[in-house]
Amino acid sequence: MSDSSYDGISDEDYGRLTRRNRRIRAVAWIVVVALIVGGGGSTVLLALFG
Repeated sequence: MSDSSYDGISDEDYGRLTRRNRRIRAVAWIVVVALIVGGGGSTVLLALFG
């Protein structure tokens, strides 16, 4: 990866982006699991795995 000083992002902003990405990824997985458990499992699995 590039150095944070090279691309103009401070360490504080990088930490904030990392936490935000982790939170977004966690919410996305929770939504996928909730859809599977909630009864739309075959549709979601078909969409994920073709």
